Amino acid sequence: MSQPDFFEAFENLKNRNQPFVFYSLPGSKQVHCYYQEDNQLHTTQDLKTKGFVMSRFDVPLPAVYIPNEHHLEFSRPEEIKGKATPPATDQLGDKKPFINLVNRTKEAIENGSLNKLVVARKIHKKFAVEPLKLFENLLYLYPNALVYYWHHPKAENWIGASPEQLFSYKSGRFTTMALAGTLPYNTKENYHWGKKEKQEQAWVRDTLKTGLNEIFSPCSVKCSDTFTRRAGNLVHLCNALTVEAQEIDLVDLVKKLHPTPAVGGIPLKEGLSFLSKNENLDRAYYAGFLGPIGGVDDVDLYVNLRCGSISEAGLFLYTGAGITQDSDAEKEWEETNFKANTLLAAL
Repeated sequence: MSQPDFFEAFENLKNRNQPFVFYSLPGSKQVHCYYQEDNQLHTTQDLKTKGFVMSRFDVPLPAVYIPNEHHLEFSRPEEIKGKATPPATDQLGDKKPFINLVNRTKEAIENGSLNKLVVARKIHKKFAVEPLKLFENLLYLYPNALVYYWHHPKAENWIGASPEQLFSYKSGRFTTMALAGTLPYNTKENYHWGKKEKQEQAWVRDTLKTGLNEIFSPCSVKCSDTFTRRAGNLVHLCNALTVEAQEIDLVDLVKKLHPTPAVGGIPLKEGLSFLSKNENLDRAYYAGFLGPIGGVDDVDLYVNLRCGSISEAGLFLYTGAGITQDSDAEKEWEETNFKANTLLAAL
């Protein structure tokens, strides 16, 4: 379909106030849309469905989804008019509560109850948002992310550009990634990864491998060397993991892999307990999983990062940072601002 059809379909569905989702997978030149003709809230406990799923961080199942019964497909925008400039990072919320949270987290790590923990915060920007323009800009700015806009009268409005795959399963091949550590992207692509980032990445990778070894035969789990992966205005340390498997159990995998060490803690149980007592934040769909499922052998699930919710009150951004014993609270604050600018740069 032509580009004007994309804009028209988006606005028509938005004005009808019925459930729909637009999304584009990393590296894809297509934008897909699933929409409903009614306002029913669909949920799935076993993920044996066909549609686009959205899962909360704290209660991942049942997940809500929009069926793929009604499907539209468009060309991904190749250019946008004008160039957005992200606001200065010192404008992004109250620093003190986050600094205190980081310091309490470091105390827990020093006491031996945690090795690593991701702490998050929510930023409220009180201005009107044009969802279509924001989504179009994200598509252009982040071609290697899962870019989506989700609207449901009974399940909020969310938008994001996530760089992190939870896992995919295609034609007998299972793939996932271990992603941790953050630095700003630079055109020279010369990065100095410190002890903190390398240790954080190693914990995420090793924890993920241990979990996969409990599901698959350990000799079948292949892990790449660590490499630097760009995600828009940021870069991360990454390992790609693959398994050749004739069949998988989606629920078992979700229970084992969610939340990943990259959005939760190590050890996980202790980390989630600490967050429930100290973070003072309902993460909602932030750091949950989302993505299209076309059947048991056609799965693309991502971690819902670089995202936010849109309401009449404005834009609510969710952003986090991985804390270790070597973390500097000021630098972690700066990291959350860099991540928030993923969306703000597209406004």
